[in-house]
Amino acid sequence: SPSPQLMSDSLGNSSRAALIRHIGFWTGPLAFFLVLFLVELNPASHADERMAAVAVLMAIWWITDAIPMASTSLIPLVLFPVLGVMPGKDVAPVYMNHVIFLFLGGFLIALAMERWNLHRRIALTIIRALGSDPPRLVLGFMLATAFLSMWISNTATAIMMLAIGLAVIRQTEATFGKEKTAALSVSLLLGIAYSASIGGFATLVGTPPNLALVRLFELSFPDAAAAGYGISFGQWMLFAVPLSLALLAAAWFLLTQVCFRAPRE
Repeated sequence: SPSPQLMSDSLGNSSRAALIRHIGFWTGPLAFFLVLFLVELNPASHADERMAAVAVLMAIWWITDAIPMASTSLIPLVLFPVLGVMPGKDVAPVYMNHVIFLFLGGFLIALAMERWNLHRRIALTIIRALGSDPPRLVLGFMLATAFLSMWISNTATAIMMLAIGLAVIRQTEATFGKEKTAALSVSLLLGIAYSASIGGFATLVGTPPNLALVRLFELSFPDAAAAGYGISFGQWMLFAVPLSLALLAAAWFLLTQVCFRAPRE
């Protein structure tokens, strides 16, 4: 059963979080009205001040978690038309477009992989095929992590692979001792972290900034996007996959041959 001290700390943390949420809930609207009525960013148009006021309100509510973050995200849908920043017919479509569906697809794939342990099967198959000496072991983990990160969030991939990596490290430490396996442990964990980012770079759904770039390009250059000069999934891979492989090879070489050379046994 939890100790009284642990329960006391938990209650204290809960009360502090509730206080922060309460303060943020009232500070957000106060800052909103202060910016709206006291700040002048552009004398020719008041749309800038209204936009800044909404941004301040959302930032405070996001940081303090005053209301659920998803609810805070819907504020522009209400306030932009009310304040005259943007018409509602222009705001609403932004909340659901093909980029959002790509995000959702990546999240669904990640949930399905975790549900059926597909990530574990892929990782163990690659590691078994490459061998178990330290450089090959690290390479196997890096390839598995990079491949998974191409299709799901790189953060989710790193968390999934971390559990497998720690299990291997614990088994190796039990066999050879912590001192002998220190270099392998560090290179393995860094390899998982680096390859998750490197693999996420290879496809549009691998990491959210890639999809954000696609959407920003369409908003910034609507004529080019309408003419068919947008960024497609295949075009991105033609550019990013070779570069991703080169970065992966460089990271593996630096980790296993330069920075952390583990004993061969």
